[in-house]
Amino acid sequence: MSPFFSQLLLGLYLFTLAGMCVFGLHKVKMLWLYLLGSRRRPVAPPPWTGPQPKVCIQLPLFNEPLVVEALLEKVTAIRWPADLLEVQVLDDSNDETPAIIDRWLKAHPQQAAVVRHIRRTDRSGYKAGALAYANTLTDAEFFAIFDADFRPEPDFLETMMPQFADPKIGVVQARWEFNNRNASFLTRFQGIFLDAHFVVEQAARHASGLFFNFNGTAGVWRRAALEEAGGWTPDTVTEDLDVSYRAQLKGWRFVYLPDYSVASELPENLTAFKSQQLRWTKGGIQVMRKQLGTILRSEVSGRIKREAASHLLVGFIHPLLVLFSVIFVPYLLFGARLTGTWMIFNPVVVVLTSGATVALYITGQYFSRRQWKEGVLLFIAAPLMLAFGLAMSVTCCVAVVEGLFQRGGEFVRTPKGGRVVTAGGLLMRLRSRTLFAAITMVELVLGGMMLAGAIYFELEGLESVALVLLVKACGFLGLALISTGDLLPRFGAARA
Repeated sequence: MSPFFSQLLLGLYLFTLAGMCVFGLHKVKMLWLYLLGSRRRPVAPPPWTGPQPKVCIQLPLFNEPLVVEALLEKVTAIRWPADLLEVQVLDDSNDETPAIIDRWLKAHPQQAAVVRHIRRTDRSGYKAGALAYANTLTDAEFFAIFDADFRPEPDFLETMMPQFADPKIGVVQARWEFNNRNASFLTRFQGIFLDAHFVVEQAARHASGLFFNFNGTAGVWRRAALEEAGGWTPDTVTEDLDVSYRAQLKGWRFVYLPDYSVASELPENLTAFKSQQLRWTKGGIQVMRKQLGTILRSEVSGRIKREAASHLLVGFIHPLLVLFSVIFVPYLLFGARLTGTWMIFNPVVVVLTSGATVALYITGQYFSRRQWKEGVLLFIAAPLMLAFGLAMSVTCCVAVVEGLFQRGGEFVRTPKGGRVVTAGGLLMRLRSRTLFAAITMVELVLGGMMLAGAIYFELEGLESVALVLLVKACGFLGLALISTGDLLPRFGAARA
């Protein structure tokens, strides 16, 4: 290889490592803020004065036949004065879900007294459109929102509503918990990833007085805050993140309750998980395009601006990881000899990239359940988890590109309902099949490159390099092979 291309490889490699270190430093910051915040005693809300407010519980649904009955049972058991409570079932379904809802309401007339089954003629605006339409049908002062797989306890409103005694509180958000986190390796990994967000990051931002986002479900909105922020808009696929920043820029404060959780369900199908991550990442980039300039020009403090920028730009870690994966083996073959004394700093890079990520995951596991066993097992499995996360970067990189160039888009629901659910609904359309097939092909190619590199360096006697490449190859090839199992039956069905 010519010196130019060797230098180019080295430059790209250093660029990706520098970028990953920046994101790693943000994880260190989150850990530090979390540790500081965990030492502070939570402040009790002021006593509620005046009459209790009217609350509307909203259940946005689209084709949820397997979980809707359990949702209705849980939601209608929430304690609140009957004359101050209504439940809106926002049902945009085009399958058997509406019939299931109607049967349940007829079979439970007492619970059905507060329930209103709302059907629209089309899905315009998707979830955001359904919520915006439903708000015009009630005069409630507060809106509690639950996705189809969430299972709130009867004390939900009794716990959340006292926080609104402060008239400047616009949102109260509960932590997510997962009933099926131990169902498979996939759900275990997802639980660990999401605990890092809900146990560590959300708590750290709230305790530090920084902006954080309503998570789309398991929370309560004050109508005045929602309306002043401009309401639900469908120009991003993460309408919850979008309206959260708009409301906080208007001066509304959000409360996060890390010690109160609402049970939910993780997708047990890999393609469903990929679809969820694609939507979250794409929506985050869309909100960054829409909101970042406004935030930076606003009157909020510099520390809030910096954290908001870090939060909204976090999706760009995925293109860096994909670039790293593409050039890693060529760099080891042709560019590593040019690094010279720079290799002395490799331990720093490892700590800021992999080490900070693992520390965030371990912190989320220990402080959510106070069990060292989970943390130790996670430390042992850390290389495989990091390889899994690296492989997922291909899907999320596609989401970044879409988020940069698309406005809005279809809200693709994540199918729930345990192992009965397959990827079929997600892969029926040509675009979905083609997109996920292309992502799987890239994963196979990158995994094959790393496997070939592992074999080469093993033959060269560089066992440590070979082992690193083998672990990364397992992440890519494992993800691709499982995804292929989802894709092949759908292609067969499409041809038939």
